[in-house]
Amino acid sequence: MTKSLTIQIDAAAAEKLARIANDLGETPEAFAAKAVAASVESFESNVFFARRAKGLDRAAALAWLRELASRQDGPAPDPDDRLPEGYSSSR
Repeated sequence: MTKSLTIQIDAAAAEKLARIANDLGETPEAFAAKAVAASVESFESNVFFARRAKGLDRAAALAWLRELASRQDGPAPDPDDRLPEGYSSSR
């Protein structure tokens, strides 16, 4: 699926884009679409790794898990989601 997008770029960038596209045997529009897609992928990866580098907010995660475990209005677990009878934690 594609979607049209009109952008304004400076003349120097447009000339470079046209030259590179011509060297690759592509239209400037096709090359620009590929370049934008690659750039967006790169930015998306950077955001993922930046979030990951921040680390886990353990206090917030534990608070969320405690709240989740204490809810009374949730559905009962499926039969195969229950611990087996006689189960003992190894901790």
